[in-house]
Amino acid sequence: MTLIGIVSFGQENKLDQNENGMNSIEPTELDSLYIRALNSRLDLILGSGWNYVEMSGYGKRIAELDVSNRIKFLTNEELIDLSIKKKKTINIIRLNHKIVAKDTIDIIFGDVSVTAKRGIFFQRGIRFKKAEFSVGCRGTNGYQPDIRFVFDRKENKWNLITNRFVTTKE
Repeated sequence: MTLIGIVSFGQENKLDQNENGMNSIEPTELDSLYIRALNSRLDLILGSGWNYVEMSGYGKRIAELDVSNRIKFLTNEELIDLSIKKKKTINIIRLNHKIVAKDTIDIIFGDVSVTAKRGIFFQRGIRFKKAEFSVGCRGTNGYQPDIRFVFDRKENKWNLITNRFVTTKE
């Protein structure tokens, strides 16, 4: 009888599968990709004024981490109050991701806008604020990632390979 065993020391694999056989990524690793994606959006960093990120789901997890000082994380209630205060529509970024393959992750920035008014509204009872959230359409060009990261096994790090917010003319 021969016993064969495989022993590995220090070979942590960041790209494992979960119990359902689906590709998964560590939450801290995903948070770092979100931060890198936000910090690589030159249109947000170089633009004037504040950029608002919806603080639900992934936005809540990275709100306290090292993100550009041009970005504010606000809850839905804070966004409604801000829209009422400024008397205009507030544009928001909704963060999401898609695991394309075991070593490929797309970060997707959704466009959401909120328009709120103060008054007396009779909708399922008396309300004193009314807010409308609108989700932007991505068009009919098929799926195109905003930012794509690919894992390099040799260097054991995520490389940014596609950023639709930075265009270079060749």
